[in-house]
Amino acid sequence: MISGLPWGLALSSGINTYLPLFLLALFARFSHAVHLSPRFQWLISDQAIVVLGLLAACEILAQKFPVLDNFWDFAHTLLRPIAGALAAGATLTTNNLFETVLAMAIGGTLAAAAHSTKSSLRLASTTKTIGAGNLFLSLGEDAAVLGGSLLAVYAPWVMLGIVLLFVLAFALIGPRLLRTLRFDLAVLGSGFASLLRWVFRAKRPENLRESLLEMSPERLREWGATLEPGEEVLGALYGWKPARGGPRRAWLLLTARRLVWLQPRILRSPKLQVMRIPDVTLARYRNLVLFAKLEVLTKQNESLTLNLPKRSAAFAEMAAARIQALAGLGAAPAPEPPPAAARFASLPH
Repeated sequence: MISGLPWGLALSSGINTYLPLFLLALFARFSHAVHLSPRFQWLISDQAIVVLGLLAACEILAQKFPVLDNFWDFAHTLLRPIAGALAAGATLTTNNLFETVLAMAIGGTLAAAAHSTKSSLRLASTTKTIGAGNLFLSLGEDAAVLGGSLLAVYAPWVMLGIVLLFVLAFALIGPRLLRTLRFDLAVLGSGFASLLRWVFRAKRPENLRESLLEMSPERLREWGATLEPGEEVLGALYGWKPARGGPRRAWLLLTARRLVWLQPRILRSPKLQVMRIPDVTLARYRNLVLFAKLEVLTKQNESLTLNLPKRSAAFAEMAAARIQALAGLGAAPAPEPPPAAARFASLPH
């Protein structure tokens, strides 16, 4: 088990599901460089080689087209760890069932880590370059998978060192990558849903108070304790705050007095940050291609940014205008109609 062959192929399977298995089957079938475990001899059958070859070609082609590559990655979230487990188990020289299962579990974990890293980079490229950089990423991935698979076969100890370096790097930056992956998936899904709403001419929100419908009644009551007596909530925005550890989920409660930022935390009370409206010197809304952005600056040079899903872009625009008006920085927006339900009146304390 102390060899770079199973782990290198498993790592490569997290980037391309089928190409490492296809190359493994070819090496085992037509050369003596690789010997498969007896339990996995089916990989060198004619049917398996043909199917793996066709699937590898389809994946290489699909990864060259923006957005399609993201959906392909999403569809293979479970398949790539399975491919990594197969690659690791097939190359063991033992028939011991426990060792085989253990190796497959480790291989699947390596493939899942590589898949998370690859998907994060792909989604970041899609959101930041509108897919223009995806082709170059794909070509680099093809070269990395091909090179990694060859190294795993002909220089397994070199590949083992590469795998160990990857594991160390993922342990350091993995949590940030996973948060970024979750953010990019949410942004991509929201952008697609926003496109559907535009196609079907969905009704645009008329006032900021409608954003309160995005919050559950339980959350409204829970976070009502953060407000001052008599303080009325004008709107609530959900999004992500940029952070060193990756984008963090956050809510922004807008009142006539303050901006209250709430960041949910597991098994702990939400992280709270408050900005007084009179301290605000700038509130800016930016409508980007796949998401919206609300930026606020105070007299103390405190800057806060909230990235919002595309479906909340209209609310972000209204919030920026309302903050500017409340802080006396711009013309007052058109008055909103009175709340249609008691839940809009105020939050309990």
